[in-house]
Amino acid sequence: MSPSRAVRIAIAGMFAAFLVGPVPIAYAAASDYLLPDLAMVAPFDFRIEISPEGRKLLRFSTVLVNIGRGPFQAYGYDTDGSAQIGDTLHVKQQIKKSDGTWTVRDSTATMTWAGDGHDHWHINGYQKFVLNTLDGHHKGYVAKTGFCAFDSYPYTSTKPAWYTWEHYACRTAPTGRVPMGTSRYWGDIYRSTIAFQWIDVTGPPTGH
Repeated sequence: MSPSRAVRIAIAGMFAAFLVGPVPIAYAAASDYLLPDLAMVAPFDFRIEISPEGRKLLRFSTVLVNIGRGPFQAYGYDTDGSAQIGDTLHVKQQIKKSDGTWTVRDSTATMTWAGDGHDHWHINGYQKFVLNTLDGHHKGYVAKTGFCAFDSYPYTSTKPAWYTWEHYACRTAPTGRVPMGTSRYWGDIYRSTIAFQWIDVTGPPTGH
């Protein structure tokens, strides 16, 4: 969907606010905390798909990148020490320090097993996309609500990916935890073709 067309789409991405912000004063003042900074590349690859039921679905690709001083890292866990399909996991964020050690902080986030055909765990609400008119009227949300934080897009990094399948990213590790993350200057891409990466635009009429 070209910006030069009469119909324009305003999409806002909100990501990981429940994990990385606001930063406590003690962390913000200490330069030895290598905090992540998650940012959204402008969505791209816009297209309209007609579903078998006749609905108009606006599909698009997104990339969430980490441009901070350190990695974004979190893990899900159950209080019984395991992570089983059907569980809702609590989430803790791990923040790296300049001496190589880590500090852990609680979050209000949760993880659940993916319900979109992906056989791995998702952080719920990690990204949120809202369709608005240019004058601010709400028209819809993206259908996808759970995401796996993963090194899948080499944004500007020259280092190998760390948060990968081999390192149990989004899988239950032998420890019973579910690690996820995004390395510094790596990103996580969600292409327009994957399940639920769309906003239903059947109702809104043509306009701004």
